[in-house]
Amino acid sequence: MKIFSTLYKCTSWLIPLKTTRTKYKNYLTSLDLKQNLIKVKNNYKCVIEKLKNKTEKIKVIFLIRENQKWTYQSVYEEFEKSDKFEPLVLVSLLTLAAKGKDKTRNNLQENYEFFKSRGMNVDYAYKNGKYVDLEEFKPDIVFYDQPWDLPEIHKPFNVSKFALTMYSPYYYGILDNNEGYFADFHKLLHTYFVEHNLNTQKYETISTNNSKNCIVTGYPKFDIYFQKKDFHCDLWKEKDKIKIIYAPHHSIEKKGIQLATFKKNGKFILELAKKYPQTTWIFKPHPRLKYAILRNNLMDEKELKNYYNEWLNIGNIYEQGDYTNIIMTSDLMITDCCSFLVEYLFTQKPLIRLENHNAVKLTDLGNKIIKSYYSVNNNDDLEEIFKQLIIYNNDEKKIYRHDIINEVLDKQEQSSKKIYKYLINLLEISS
Repeated sequence: MKIFSTLYKCTSWLIPLKTTRTKYKNYLTSLDLKQNLIKVKNNYKCVIEKLKNKTEKIKVIFLIRENQKWTYQSVYEEFEKSDKFEPLVLVSLLTLAAKGKDKTRNNLQENYEFFKSRGMNVDYAYKNGKYVDLEEFKPDIVFYDQPWDLPEIHKPFNVSKFALTMYSPYYYGILDNNEGYFADFHKLLHTYFVEHNLNTQKYETISTNNSKNCIVTGYPKFDIYFQKKDFHCDLWKEKDKIKIIYAPHHSIEKKGIQLATFKKNGKFILELAKKYPQTTWIFKPHPRLKYAILRNNLMDEKELKNYYNEWLNIGNIYEQGDYTNIIMTSDLMITDCCSFLVEYLFTQKPLIRLENHNAVKLTDLGNKIIKSYYSVNNNDDLEEIFKQLIIYNNDEKKIYRHDIINEVLDKQEQSSKKIYKYLINLLEISS
């Protein structure tokens, strides 16, 4: 492979067409990926054989860079109560934050406190300004929180030398595109726990054999809905008022998924919140929103700080993970995010979806879901539907939401239990 790379660098000037050079680079990348796939498969075989003979507990690590994207609570708890496994959360940083390019998410200590305050086993995978080699923690299995912004030392290719690598998406995928799929991450994982068989089929259309490591287990975040419990939230400032969540997405750039509508309605919704005194609000921005606003010059740092402070004056802000209690105690959500479209179904409450006409299209399941909500693409319609819902209590689409839940939730068995059983069978552990 090095010979091919060197040959390309020395002779690429002879290739006259840019498209030809691009195809040649892609060809070399493809060769590299194929070689890496062979290596990681051999690595995983060795790891599995070692684990089948292991007499101590299997050590499971959850590598987390953003606690807001924590999706494994029920999985962690399943391992914690078992005498076969030992779970540990390792907190780290996105490479953008570590390099100082994104100062809005330099949240290492916040990540640590998030898990420590919940009585969980937690340690640092980023110390003294450097990423720690995960091998130092002697893991047998490593779960990732997201596929991007990983340092080389933590990527599946390197971790495969001493542990099985696994991933369950932090969002429920209903976008009809390849966003979030990276061959050098997903293909190199040992196991990709997929939320729905439709997504397994989608990955196979991107490239052949993409579904080989996919196991459909459902969505771990939904496991909490198996528990018959009363949800309680102290973040609502005025509990006797109509409780509304505003959750804006970060994708402001004119490329990629382009879900965000903040430029058009971010300030308008703040004024809407002030205008209707019968409401109380929680502002729940995507963790990347501040970075996106500053990067795209929608506000400077002072304006951004003032905007957030205004939300604190009239309501509250929640920027961490573990937001189920907020969702379940709310009366209405306003959002341009995609995963919330699925998650909010469990409230059986109305949702106003903020549309961006440039946004990536939804899958068939996604389109079915939004038919039970209220979609708007301008501020006049937003306020009109808002009034219908909160003043006149006119939720004519409520009847459609109940049946759709059955399409996204396997009521027979929790996702965490499926993942646990999969590992027990894979490693031939006696129950």
